[in-house]
Amino acid sequence: MFLKKLFTFGKDFNHYLEKGDRYLADERFADARTAYCEALEKLEASGKDALFQSEAVRQKIALTGNMLGSLNLVEAEYALASGDRKKAEEHLHIILELADDANLKENSAKLLAGLNSEASEAAVKVDDTCTSCEGTGAGAGNDDLQGMDDSISREDRLTLYFQTLPGDLPERYAGMGDEFARGCLLNLEGNEEEALRVFEGLSRDTENDILNYEQAILCFHQGDSGKCEQLLLKAIALNPGNPLCAIGLVHLYTEIGRGPEALQVLERMISSDLLPEQAMLMQGELYTLLQDESKAVESYSRLLASPKFAREAAERLVPLLEKQGRSEEAAYLAKKFAKGCC
Repeated sequence: MFLKKLFTFGKDFNHYLEKGDRYLADERFADARTAYCEALEKLEASGKDALFQSEAVRQKIALTGNMLGSLNLVEAEYALASGDRKKAEEHLHIILELADDANLKENSAKLLAGLNSEASEAAVKVDDTCTSCEGTGAGAGNDDLQGMDDSISREDRLTLYFQTLPGDLPERYAGMGDEFARGCLLNLEGNEEEALRVFEGLSRDTENDILNYEQAILCFHQGDSGKCEQLLLKAIALNPGNPLCAIGLVHLYTEIGRGPEALQVLERMISSDLLPEQAMLMQGELYTLLQDESKAVESYSRLLASPKFAREAAERLVPLLEKQGRSEEAAYLAKKFAKGCC
């Protein structure tokens, strides 16, 4: 019954999720991001946080944001080479707005700072500029720009996916070899059965927490929660420091109605400093799901000083405070943390 209730919103949520996956496979990243945002909105509007799905959708939003960021960085560099600084600035601002990857943001910020510095110097020397070359910048290369393919290579796509992972996992995933990379690409493109066969084949020759985790997620998608749990526990035994395995186990226990066990995993994550802030956010969501609102308020309140999670925690905290009759505190938080786009 618990599992059935969690999936009462399935049709609407799955419609947008599948739509996003189709767009992602076609490399229509902006459309995919929009669809994923709509899927997340449907999920949150259901009133029952399904942590397993919501975290997966947030990762896909981050992935598409990074892909769009990468494309815009190429466009920005092309615009700079063509002399169109205004267009370059527009692309750089888009990267800072959409991208989740720290390297993308840092490179964009540096380019933007350089542009602002050059603009200041140009303003001082404006009388010395040559006007006979006006119109030969962006316009000169416009036809080439129009013909550029708004796509990204499979290798870059995989690199961007790896970059969304926490801790040392980007490097570990990148070092897993070509066959593993092929399995990840199959998974990203929606071919889950073939991806699972690839990961299972690799697992015959080696014991690895990453392979166990990837198989576990695919087994869950196929409805085999028992195999999913077995693989996740095996992965954690191999590497207790892999945060994805711990998060995966939390999501699994939540989905199959074993909330107290999920809370125990989250407590271990917090005490072992394994993505502690994300664990606190998930803890608040789970307490809300279990209707322990006081504990949820406590978890979210601990995050209000967090640079990364403060706004999200505040957005979830406001309705809980209002429900408890703490309207002044709720109004203060609502004003301080304005709700932004996903």
